Amino acid sequence: MDENSFSSEPTPEAELKLFIPEKLYDTLNTGKQLVVAIGPAYEIYAQKLNELEQRLSEGRFHLAVLGQVKRGKSTLINALLGEEVLPSSVIPLTAIPTFIQYGEQRRLKIKYLDDRAYIILNSESRYLAEDKDSLCSPEQLSEVQWLNEQLMDFVTEDHNPKNRKGVLQVDVTHPAPILRDVVIIDTPGIGSTYLHNTEVTINFLPQCDAALFVVSVDPPITEVELTFLKDIKNKVSKLFFVLNKVDYLNEAELAKALDFYKEVLIKDAGIDASTPIFAVSARKALQAKESNDIQKWNESNLSKVSDYLINFLAHEKDIVLKDAIGRKALDIFNQTYLQIKLEIRTFELPLTELENRLSLFEKKISEAEQQRIHVQDILNGDRKRVKDLLEEHIRSLQAPLCAKLMEIAQRVMFESSHDQEHAAQQAVADAIPEWFTHELDIISEMMDREIAVRMKEQQQHIDNLVESIRKAASEIFEIPYHTSIGEHVYEPIRKPYYVEHYQESLFFQISPDLMERFMPAKMREKRVVKRLQDQIGKLVLRNLENLRWETLQNIDTTFRKFSASFDINLAMTIEATHGTIRSALAERKM
Repeated sequence: MDENSFSSEPTPEAELKLFIPEKLYDTLNTGKQLVVAIGPAYEIYAQKLNELEQRLSEGRFHLAVLGQVKRGKSTLINALLGEEVLPSSVIPLTAIPTFIQYGEQRRLKIKYLDDRAYIILNSESRYLAEDKDSLCSPEQLSEVQWLNEQLMDFVTEDHNPKNRKGVLQVDVTHPAPILRDVVIIDTPGIGSTYLHNTEVTINFLPQCDAALFVVSVDPPITEVELTFLKDIKNKVSKLFFVLNKVDYLNEAELAKALDFYKEVLIKDAGIDASTPIFAVSARKALQAKESNDIQKWNESNLSKVSDYLINFLAHEKDIVLKDAIGRKALDIFNQTYLQIKLEIRTFELPLTELENRLSLFEKKISEAEQQRIHVQDILNGDRKRVKDLLEEHIRSLQAPLCAKLMEIAQRVMFESSHDQEHAAQQAVADAIPEWFTHELDIISEMMDREIAVRMKEQQQHIDNLVESIRKAASEIFEIPYHTSIGEHVYEPIRKPYYVEHYQESLFFQISPDLMERFMPAKMREKRVVKRLQDQIGKLVLRNLENLRWETLQNIDTTFRKFSASFDINLAMTIEATHGTIRSALAERKM
């Protein structure tokens, strides 16, 4: 199978290639040193180059590992890390992504859904776990055992049922060499009894660079997995497969299994025929790592997956990242060049002519300021239109959702032989996370689409406005002009905001009064239904308001950052041109 099917060839302009050498770090460093040497007025360009250098150093590939429960997903990740870090997949995970990235020390960072400050745990710390009676002493455990137990406390349904602790995300640092190039993201297993986990995983995928989907020879691929693959194949840019547990097969059986999976994935899931499938034994690979058995490691075939990640996927990400950074670096160099040439030109021109040209340039700046106000007005209007669209969509959800949840409650009441009200409440509470996570995906995609379209249009106006100032300075002061080629990308903000469980505050237990106990069954049922309708109405309103509020905050934040970035970029351009000329003029007059 052609493993180069994932590659994409960047097509930068010919002149840009000069600024993307093999050692882009050297280019950025040299540029910083030269800019700093020019003088304090050029320090802003050095800061920009430093930011690019930092982005380049942090640009590791993000890989999500997906799979149904009991396919060996956790064992596979543990084998790549070289030790048993993740809890066993026998224990279902909560809907919490776990980021595993490189760090010299094994530690965890726990981020919460609410305003609580994150906490950092390492093997030298002691803390009182919420569901333990005694302190966890790291002296009694190895670092690996300690890390495994801490993760179990936060990401498993056994220790954190339905995310009762309100954890948003867990970040793990680990010294495994593969993490120098790849950030591995462990996702909740699909097809578990906790259906909303699947929705959370689907929502999360657009943030990843690629996904590795784990299947196994026993049992064969399920309908749940095929449905999941159909949903995600267009949500992640790169997807490839690992066929696990192949140590149970001989060569003929393995060849037959691979043919079967290729046919099913292509025909039933619509996966591209060139997508790689790696046959491995994660169990054997983990044993090999723990015993430092190179032969067993090679026999496990996991080395092929590791090599593929490091030598191809990470390399592809590196090419794309260098292309983007090279473009931005070239813009910074061109801006620096323009400012230097302007400064020189102001000392070459006669004083009267300099004043006349400055007067012409100030008219251009005045026009640009009027256009800036116009663009900001349009952005404010766009923000209001996006928010109105959200409000309209949220309003349209209330009645259908109440009806759907009431249908679930009544069905459970009909099927339950005793304590019908409590059974109905529990069924509704269990349905809430799945529905709201699914709705989050719909709303996020809708908002992303609306915002991206509006910002793309306004970004073109902004770029033209900024360029008009540079071009005017170049023409008025007769300096060679270089067009900007930097790219701007709208990055959506995602956050799970559904309210998981509110039995305590909304599904309150109303004890039937004495008269109700002696009422006819039909009348008693009507009273129960009425109570459930009231409670479901409150539950839906609370969740919809939470969804609405958090989405509104993200819309406001996105537009605010975009507007601020526009103002800052324009102000910097004016300072680099108009400010430079005025400073030189003042010095000439002195």
